[in-house]
Amino acid sequence: MKARRTFHREFKLSLRRDVEEGRISKARACREHDLSPSVLDRWVDRHRRLGDEAFSGGSGFQEPSPEARTRDLEALVGRQALEIEFLKAAIKEGDLLREKKPR
Repeated sequence: MKARRTFHREFKLSLRRDVEEGRISKARACREHDLSPSVLDRWVDRHRRLGDEAFSGGSGFQEPSPEARTRDLEALVGRQALEIEFLKAAIKEGDLLREKKPR
């Protein structure tokens, strides 16, 4: 059985925003952060209901442990590395298409 984890407010808001704005899929977010889809759904729903007041005060907020912070930062670096690789591939593909295009 996994130990119960806590996530800081900024992490919840950031991940929720990334999913809602389409920067990352819900499935990928859950996989990368080892989250249940229902947890992410609750975060999204709570933010829709409470807006900027979501995840603040009285909800047992705790600063993340150094291990949790490291895990979050490593996940961020991983996402950024994937984005860089995707953009490199897109640039390369664009260059190839421009070379094939008759002038």
